[in-house]
Amino acid sequence: MSAANSSSSSSSSSPPNLLAIILDVTTFTWTHRSLARTAKDKALAAKKKSSSGPATLDDVITSVLALGVSFSCLNRDNVLVVIGATEEEVSVIYPRKGGEGNMEEVVMGGGGSGGNGGECGERVDTGLLHDYVRLGVAELVNRSAERAERCAAAGVPTQNRKRGAAIASALSLALCTTNRFMVASHAGVSALSNASSLQRKDDEGIIALMNGGSSGSNDARPAGPQGILSPRALIIQASPDRTSDYNALMNCAFAADKSSIVVDGCFIPAGLTKDDDRDSPYLQQLVDRTGGVYLSVPGGAAQVGGALSEVLMSVFLPPPHIRGSMNLPKLHNVDFRARCFETGESIDVAQICNQCLSIFKERPKEVCLTCGAKVRRGRPSGSGSKKMKLK
Repeated sequence: MSAANSSSSSSSSSPPNLLAIILDVTTFTWTHRSLARTAKDKALAAKKKSSSGPATLDDVITSVLALGVSFSCLNRDNVLVVIGATEEEVSVIYPRKGGEGNMEEVVMGGGGSGGNGGECGERVDTGLLHDYVRLGVAELVNRSAERAERCAAAGVPTQNRKRGAAIASALSLALCTTNRFMVASHAGVSALSNASSLQRKDDEGIIALMNGGSSGSNDARPAGPQGILSPRALIIQASPDRTSDYNALMNCAFAADKSSIVVDGCFIPAGLTKDDDRDSPYLQQLVDRTGGVYLSVPGGAAQVGGALSEVLMSVFLPPPHIRGSMNLPKLHNVDFRARCFETGESIDVAQICNQCLSIFKERPKEVCLTCGAKVRRGRPSGSGSKKMKLK
């Protein structure tokens, strides 16, 4: 009896967590990897060898579901949100807007099965989680394929189509959704107020909110008061960084840091050729700014079977307040070099748009590729001017 009470008290002492998982489901990236995986598996099967990756979209979805179920078992009040991102669309795929276990029910403290929650957690229904995530991903992929077909029929050049997942838009949606849960959890107080502001007296809290609260270190993020959700996010990315989204992504990083929301990053490289990206510099900067954990999943056997699930649960399942006692991957060499928003190349001298501060290796010919402002013809690029003059 004492052991049960001890277990119950230790479980209740840890604050509930809110985890927003952002999943890259870009059609081009995963179709290319699926075809390459099929060809490699056939060649290895002929030699009586097992698969060596890369991971397919189904592998990643299975691993994300395993992570979500494990997360819901840590605390019955934990909240899970899954967001899918394609090239031109982002959407919350769990919980869904309508139907059983919808967003409104989860925000107000219920789960699935008529508001009684799931098997493991009060606010996460594992059955609906599996159904909704796979259904949501299928819907996003189908709509993305339909847009690609319409662009091809309209004669839109391939180079003019967007590549890479809309990670910045997905993270923005995750922050908005997180704030919605935090407002409900804090009885009307926005997630923009930190834990110290919530614990102050009424008059002191108003002054703290007006001043934006006190700034803290990225590595020491205190857990909220008992019963208040501790928010964090996990970005699982497979496609290359989208250079045009850098400003928006960094704005989201500052917003997350201001709100004490830890953002973790997991990059899944293809490893098919030497030219494939092994890391995501933008994701590294984002994780470093918010005090999260970054991991580039090794290739080969680490991406197939149940190995990817083990990797995700070993690295990203522990809540931030206990990570200091664990031997987790650390970022030592973050690439902070400026990159051209058009080509993605690292540059030392650049042309800067004075409207949106976008960085370019060469002066754009007509308009800024980020904000669309017209470029005024001034001195040539080599004359020493480093800033574009825009109308």
